[in-house]
Amino acid sequence: MSRRAGLLLTAYCLLASCYADRGVNALTILLGAVLAAGAAAPRGSSPCPPQGDATKPRLQELNEKKSRDQTPSDEDIDETVTIEALLEPGDDSLRWQDGAAVEMVGYVLEVRDGGATSANCHSSDPAEHDTIFEMSSDADVFDGAHRVFAVVTPGRRRIMSKAGEDWSTRTLRAQYLHRYVAVTGWLLFDFESANRASNTAGGAGPKITRATAWEIHPVTGLELAEEGGAEQVMRRSAAPDASSRGASRRTAR
Repeated sequence: MSRRAGLLLTAYCLLASCYADRGVNALTILLGAVLAAGAAAPRGSSPCPPQGDATKPRLQELNEKKSRDQTPSDEDIDETVTIEALLEPGDDSLRWQDGAAVEMVGYVLEVRDGGATSANCHSSDPAEHDTIFEMSSDADVFDGAHRVFAVVTPGRRRIMSKAGEDWSTRTLRAQYLHRYVAVTGWLLFDFESANRASNTAGGAGPKITRATAWEIHPVTGLELAEEGGAEQVMRRSAAPDASSRGASRRTAR
């Protein structure tokens, strides 16, 4: 119980003893105390569950995939998934495996707050919002039809905070905006975005914000990269061993 609720209950108990000899119904006073305690309880004190506040089973399942907290190992990485491959045109709804571990290198065009969604129980707290990276294969490509999204979740932000890393939207924007970045995480087909993706919406238009509904969600690792996505496989093969690759995926300071 919060301190405020405790004080209110104490006040009601005093009132009950004070007015008992005046015929005031003790049950009425008790009911008032319970209602006051409930009103005093802080909003949002219960954590948002993995399925969020979605009511439809399909959306609940999607939110659960978004909230996974495992970190992929180097052996898990599907090296066929690059930003160039994700940008290939055509209906790609069945092109990739949902839940595959991936690492891609791309240019960060935008880093923004994802806002209130069913995945975060429509929280108004920015700390509970996703951080969305909008990425392209090259610094010269700006249009929405050639963007791939990568998403940092509140859960991963908390994990990184325990490790001493600040993954707030403000900090990530300051570190990675308009730079080439290597992003590691889990591949997810966000069917809610399919009608805004050129590969599944059937072409360009004012409503198109991305090339594909496939995205890295959640992101589990970020690293500044010197080269573009075309050098991705070469950089991996040049790493001497798995342990050094894993260490290189920590957030750049």
